[in-house]
Amino acid sequence: MGFLIMLPAMAATSRPSTADAPDTKSEPQPAAQPERTAREVFALNAPAVVKLYGASVGRQQGYGSGVLVSPDGLVLTNLSVMLTGRSVRVVLHDGTSHEAELLRRDDARKLALLRFKASGLPFLTPHPSDALQTGDAVYALGNWFKIAEGDESVSLTRGVFSFKATIDARRLAQQYDYPGPVLIYDAITANPGAAGGPLLDARGRLVGLVGLIVESAATNTRVNHAIPGEDLIAFLKQDPARPTPSDAASAASTDADPSSTAKRPSTAEPYIGLTLSKVGYRQTWAFVERVRRDGPADRAGIRPDDLIIAIDGRRVADGADYQTQLAALVPGQRVPFTLKRGTEIVTAEVTVATKPGGVQP
Repeated sequence: MGFLIMLPAMAATSRPSTADAPDTKSEPQPAAQPERTAREVFALNAPAVVKLYGASVGRQQGYGSGVLVSPDGLVLTNLSVMLTGRSVRVVLHDGTSHEAELLRRDDARKLALLRFKASGLPFLTPHPSDALQTGDAVYALGNWFKIAEGDESVSLTRGVFSFKATIDARRLAQQYDYPGPVLIYDAITANPGAAGGPLLDARGRLVGLVGLIVESAATNTRVNHAIPGEDLIAFLKQDPARPTPSDAASAASTDADPSSTAKRPSTAEPYIGLTLSKVGYRQTWAFVERVRRDGPADRAGIRPDDLIIAIDGRRVADGADYQTQLAALVPGQRVPFTLKRGTEIVTAEVTVATKPGGVQP
């Protein structure tokens, strides 16, 4: 996606004489960090970029890119379907492979933090994107089209920063909601595998994270964009030991009713009476495939093909998140399920039952 950048014309003026200049004394300014060549940017940053491999569903590829943000194996990347499997494989610059776990996620910012055991790794530190101006050079690194599977180098592309703005876009058939402005540029990063790689300024600093493939709702064209560095900083400033929303949902359920743990006998499992659909033997999105007749879900009016988007006001990110939230429910509890049915959003009040022997939840 290209952008025509219009720069204002400068009117010719006479240069003021020394006598016209105000008699002021200024403090010496520190020398600005020089801009780097593309080769220098690549050499400086490529060792901290990793290749990621995980789950794939339909048209959504199971590979992408990430950025090392600590010497001990923390990887910053996008929140995507790639992370819905049990683990993600991280391939370093030297070709070594490691199994990583999802440490934390941010559904609003579309960010995820992975962790694997390591030490002494090269890493990048995010910087605010405020200094970027229209016309500045930017660089992006990543594993486009999965061409780097071992110790092969990731790819680099160079472009021009255009502006920072909110976007009205969609990802596949879903609305892509981002809570703030993103960085727009003309380097073509809207390609499979590029998301999660670093966006670097002309000095080689990490000022953004390449975003997922999205299309403009107005033009139906792909939007080359990145999550701003200030959002990366805010995400990383959170406690790395903080539980993911799935864990937090379980804790919140207990916090809402401190006696809920005591109320549930050790053998009483919550039962809703529905089965989620699977693609390729993996649960992905929380689409309802079957509803057991006269079960809690059936009595509440839940139907096959409904998409469960929230339970008791807490967003359901995917099938695994649904199972985690389900496990935190208490038999006898009345819980609102928020569903997407076609183009409508509906609510169903479900009374949680105790799981009978030999049946699915």
